[in-house]
Amino acid sequence: MEKRFKVWVYKEGELPVVHGAPVNDIYSIEGQFLDEIESGKSPFIARHPDEAHAFFLPISVAYIIHYVYKPRITFARDQLQRLVTDYVRVVADKYTYWNRTQGADHFSVSCHDWVRHTSSLFFHLAVFVKHMGLLDFKIDSIGFN
Repeated sequence: MEKRFKVWVYKEGELPVVHGAPVNDIYSIEGQFLDEIESGKSPFIARHPDEAHAFFLPISVAYIIHYVYKPRITFARDQLQRLVTDYVRVVADKYTYWNRTQGADHFSVSCHDWVRHTSSLFFHLAVFVKHMGLLDFKIDSIGFN
């Protein structure tokens, strides 16, 4: 049995809205998690997607808001939804991992209140978080240490 929880980070995407996020402001949880998981030093990083238990979508909602919504003349969430949906399509077309669970084992990290507007992706992420017990941080209770 596997004893170490492993996460695959998708390599697709370009800075600044993918693989980049703030690390020193109110939305810094995105950047701190991304920096830690992509540093190559994390014991949780999967070296190959076949060994992963979960799949991380390195999308920064905070940077989407910062870079895409400038100048901020609208608060419509359609650009955000399109960007996230397009990223998921790229991943789903290239890999089988999204398709085998419809994204139930995929997650993203964000503390921005607009993340809930990422369409059905948010539902899948919420189901995964609840299923994996991440809401109360009891990972060790499901056999990982």
